[in-house]
Order: sequence, then C-alpha cells, then structure tokens
Amino acid sequence: MCNHFKYLTKNRNGFLVYCAKLKAYQLSYKNLNFNLTPEELDSLFKYLKNIDCDYWEKEYENSIYQKKIPIPTLQTNFMILLERYEVFELLVLLDITKPKEYLSMTDIDYPIHLN
Repeated sequence: MCNHFKYLTKNRNGFLVYCAKLKAYQLSYKNLNFNLTPEELDSLFKYLKNIDCDYWEKEYENSIYQKKIPIPTLQTNFMILLERYEVFELLVLLDITKPKEYLSMTDIDYPIHLN
C-alpha cells in the first residue's frame, strides 16, 4: 500500500484510511467503497448518527428486502440499504475522534478450536 495512507480505524467488515497526499479519506465497508473529503466524512458521520433505525425498520417492516434502513445518494436510481448493526459498525469506523480500543472476540474472524 502507498506510504501516504494511514489506517485510522478498522473492524472485521471494513476500514477507514487517510491519504495525507490527497488530504482525503477512503472508507471501505463490505462491498462499498467511498472516497471522501474531510467535509464529506463529517457529513456522513452526522447523517448516520441521526438515523432513527426504529422508524425505518417500522416503515419498511413489510418490505421485500431484509435490510430496512435507507441511505440516499445523489444518484436518483441508487440507494444503499443497511441493517441496524451495519449502521453502528459504520459509525464506529467513522468516529476518528474516539481513542483506539482493543479488538473484541467478535471482531476476530478466526475459527476457535477448543482442545
């Protein structure tokens, strides 16, 4: 990886890196990839923080889709759908002000074999 990138946060489904050369962030989460300016990163964090998951799950309880929480985009024919835990995972990835914590058992994607 280019030496201009610095990992800021990481979990089992994604990571957030900062490129000092471009002064931009790259968020990778599951099959989504975002290139964000500092302002866009802040806007996305604030948007996700203010989502009322209960409301959207109730609103789309009869939807054919398993994921019920919509994230609109500027492209009118494209919307990102998330589950509640995915919203929280993204919030953890985007919160760069929080001190780094140790990984929990659920963050480690490795089979455990008890002898």
